[in-house]
Amino acid sequence: MTIDNGKKIVLLRLIGFISTLVYVLYVFLAYFEKVFRHSMNEAGVNIMTAVVTVAYLTDLFWPALMKYRYIYFSSDERNITLRWYKTGLMPGESSSIEIPSDKFAGFEITSKVMGLYHYLTLFQRIQGKRAAYNPVSITALSKKQRARIAEALSIYKSAV
Repeated sequence: MTIDNGKKIVLLRLIGFISTLVYVLYVFLAYFEKVFRHSMNEAGVNIMTAVVTVAYLTDLFWPALMKYRYIYFSSDERNITLRWYKTGLMPGESSSIEIPSDKFAGFEITSKVMGLYHYLTLFQRIQGKRAAYNPVSITALSKKQRARIAEALSIYKSAV
């Protein structure tokens, strides 16, 4: 089984690009062409600019605030693979976990901040002990995708 949220990440980047174009166009029209001066006074234009700027910055920083990650999950009879990279304004932190199915020692899906953030922790059997990988943010996945990952991982027999 394979799950990835590439379409959602591309959509978020496209929305960020379009909102940047709209914001630049708004600033140009409001301050250089003074289009809104005929219907509003300067204080009204400044208030409208503040509202538009807050909306633009929220849209721009939303993926970083929500800890969205591109997630690629694959499971078969031999391996469990989880790959992710950070999205948002400054992408980075590309990582991967690959666990042989005979060394898989369980998983845990946790929620934080009243269910706003979701994390997946994978466990592997190493030298007779259960070792945990760092939690991976799976907040960008839909509820259905998170359930499918949990279902796929629960099929594996734990090595512990």
